[in-house]
Amino acid sequence: MMMNYIKELNAFRDRLLMNELTAGAIVLWYTLMSMNNAAGWKKQFNAPNAVVGQLSGLSKQGILDARKILMEEGLITCENGKRGKAPIYELISLLPNADRVLDRSTDHSLDQLSDQSAGQFTDQLLDQLQDQSVDQSPGESLTIPKQKEKQERREEETREDNLVSIYEKNIGKLNPLTKTDLLQWCRRLGEDVVLEGIKLMVKHDGRTFRYLEKILQEWAGANVKSLDDVWKYEQQKMMRDNTIPFRKQPAAGKRSVFDELRAEAGL
Repeated sequence: MMMNYIKELNAFRDRLLMNELTAGAIVLWYTLMSMNNAAGWKKQFNAPNAVVGQLSGLSKQGILDARKILMEEGLITCENGKRGKAPIYELISLLPNADRVLDRSTDHSLDQLSDQSAGQFTDQLLDQLQDQSVDQSPGESLTIPKQKEKQERREEETREDNLVSIYEKNIGKLNPLTKTDLLQWCRRLGEDVVLEGIKLMVKHDGRTFRYLEKILQEWAGANVKSLDDVWKYEQQKMMRDNTIPFRKQPAAGKRSVFDELRAEAGL
């Protein structure tokens, strides 16, 4: 006796159009379907939390929350495994009785092809769900990886590593604490602004991180947020420094008695 994999997937998809489920519950259902398919379609099957978490991207609490929802919706049953044993799941068919079981007297090659196609479909769907950005309500313990965020983090780490390398090649080796401070400035002002600070530091023959930090503190105090802001600020600063104010004429001092005598004598 085997579940009709393709029809079950289609029935679940149709159900989602009429009944909302959390992303965690959807991912868990597809994960359990995939695992049961791999197990040869048993009525009940073991699914260790570690394996479910690896395949679904859900945390342990996320699995528990999603499992509770699926059970309440009548989509699965689950018996908690005894100590050292995995939970036992049963998937509840969404099909009418007549459509629930594959007719094994039909062409076996067609069944095999259907199972393979369905498996590929499920894997693709799991990947899409894992990559989607999920709006989580308070209390949801959903940890679905987001490919875009991962890529952005990798790019940010690469930029930070490059900045550290530039500093150490031009200034000197950073100790762990100073490196942390440098990266904090990167996150506060941006890598481009910090890099511009390093260039200015090298131009003025600065040799300590404290020198760079003074530059960055000055820019932060001036609300500098981009390279354009840096250039405008430094240009205005240069104009101020090069401006010579009108000199006040010294006040005329009182003449001494000798000066007055010379003046009277025409000297």
